Amino acid sequence: MPRVIAMGKRAAILPFRAVGVELMAVEEPDALRQAFRDILAGETETLVMLPEDLAAECAAEIRTAREGTAVVVLTLPSANGPIGRQRELVRQLVARSIGVDLMGKNRD
Repeated sequence: MPRVIAMGKRAAILPFRAVGVELMAVEEPDALRQAFRDILAGETETLVMLPEDLAAECAAEIRTAREGTAVVVLTLPSANGPIGRQRELVRQLVARSIGVDLMGKNRD
Protein backbone atom coordinates (compact mmCIF):
# COMPACT_ATOMS: atom_id res chain seq x y z
CA MET A 1 0.00 0.00 0.00
CA PRO A 2 1.40 3.43 -0.87
CA ARG A 3 2.55 5.75 1.88
CA VAL A 4 1.03 9.20 2.30
CA ILE A 5 3.24 11.63 4.20
CA ALA A 6 2.68 15.22 5.25
CA MET A 7 6.00 17.00 5.82
CA GLY A 8 6.49 20.35 7.49
CA LYS A 9 6.27 22.15 10.77
CA ARG A 10 4.34 20.15 13.34
CA ALA A 11 1.57 22.70 13.86
CA ALA A 12 0.93 22.92 10.12
CA ILE A 13 0.74 19.19 9.44
CA LEU A 14 -1.04 17.97 12.58
CA PRO A 15 -4.55 18.18 11.02
CA PHE A 16 -3.52 15.55 8.44
CA ARG A 17 -3.30 12.97 11.24
CA ALA A 18 -7.12 13.02 11.48
CA VAL A 19 -7.37 11.40 8.05
CA GLY A 20 -4.65 8.83 8.63
CA VAL A 21 -1.71 10.57 6.96
CA GLU A 22 1.76 9.81 8.27
CA LEU A 23 3.34 12.93 9.77
CA MET A 24 6.97 13.90 9.34
CA ALA A 25 7.63 17.03 11.37
CA VAL A 26 10.71 18.98 10.30
CA GLU A 27 11.74 22.36 11.61
CA GLU A 28 15.14 22.98 9.98
CA PRO A 29 15.91 23.08 6.23
CA ASP A 30 18.72 20.52 6.60
CA ALA A 31 16.40 18.10 8.40
CA LEU A 32 13.80 18.60 5.67
CA ARG A 33 16.27 17.81 2.89
CA GLN A 34 17.56 14.73 4.74
CA ALA A 35 14.03 13.43 5.39
CA PHE A 36 13.18 13.95 1.72
CA ARG A 37 16.33 12.08 0.61
CA ASP A 38 15.40 9.21 2.95
CA ILE A 39 11.95 8.99 1.33
CA LEU A 40 13.49 9.02 -2.16
CA ALA A 41 15.85 6.19 -1.18
CA GLY A 42 12.90 3.91 -0.43
CA GLU A 43 11.24 1.73 -3.02
CA THR A 44 7.69 2.34 -1.77
CA GLU A 45 5.18 4.35 -3.76
CA THR A 46 4.76 7.51 -1.74
CA LEU A 47 2.73 10.70 -1.88
CA VAL A 48 4.52 13.54 -0.10
CA MET A 49 2.59 16.68 0.73
CA LEU A 50 4.44 19.77 1.88
CA PRO A 51 3.79 23.50 1.96
CA GLU A 52 5.16 25.49 -0.96
CA ASP A 53 7.41 27.60 1.27
CA LEU A 54 9.18 24.43 2.42
CA ALA A 55 9.21 23.00 -1.11
CA ALA A 56 11.59 25.81 -2.07
CA GLU A 57 14.02 24.46 0.55
CA CYS A 58 14.31 21.07 -1.17
CA ALA A 59 13.78 21.98 -4.83
CA ALA A 60 16.56 19.69 -6.04
CA GLU A 61 15.07 16.68 -4.25
CA ILE A 62 11.63 17.47 -5.67
CA ARG A 63 13.07 17.61 -9.20
CA THR A 64 14.68 14.21 -8.60
CA ALA A 65 11.37 12.77 -7.40
CA ARG A 66 9.57 14.07 -10.47
CA GLU A 67 12.12 12.44 -12.78
CA GLY A 68 10.90 8.88 -12.57
CA THR A 69 10.82 7.77 -8.94
CA ALA A 70 7.91 6.17 -7.12
CA VAL A 71 7.48 9.39 -5.12
CA VAL A 72 4.82 11.96 -6.02
CA VAL A 73 5.24 15.41 -4.50
CA LEU A 74 2.23 17.63 -3.93
CA THR A 75 2.99 21.18 -2.85
CA LEU A 76 0.24 22.85 -0.86
CA PRO A 77 -0.36 26.59 -0.59
CA SER A 78 1.33 28.05 2.47
CA ALA A 79 -0.59 30.03 5.03
CA ASN A 80 2.36 32.37 5.53
CA GLY A 81 3.48 32.87 1.94
CA PRO A 82 2.12 34.51 -1.17
CA ILE A 83 -0.93 32.63 -2.39
CA GLY A 84 -0.76 31.06 -5.82
CA ARG A 85 2.95 30.50 -6.44
CA GLN A 86 2.04 26.97 -7.52
CA ARG A 87 -0.95 28.07 -9.60
CA GLU A 88 1.03 28.36 -12.85
CA LEU A 89 2.58 24.91 -12.40
CA VAL A 90 -0.83 23.36 -11.71
CA ARG A 91 -2.28 25.18 -14.75
CA GLN A 92 0.48 23.76 -16.97
CA LEU A 93 0.07 20.23 -15.59
CA VAL A 94 -3.69 20.29 -16.12
CA ALA A 95 -3.31 21.66 -19.64
CA ARG A 96 -0.68 19.06 -20.53
CA SER A 97 -2.63 16.15 -19.06
CA ILE A 98 -6.00 16.87 -20.69
CA GLY A 99 -4.94 19.02 -23.62
CA VAL A 100 -7.04 22.05 -22.64
CA ASP A 101 -6.10 25.06 -20.55
CA LEU A 102 -9.11 24.96 -18.22
CA MET A 103 -7.66 27.41 -15.70
CA GLY A 104 -6.71 30.10 -18.18
CA LYS A 105 -3.59 32.22 -17.83
CA ASN A 106 -5.13 35.29 -16.22
CA ARG A 107 -8.28 33.89 -14.67
CA ASP A 108 -8.56 34.17 -10.86
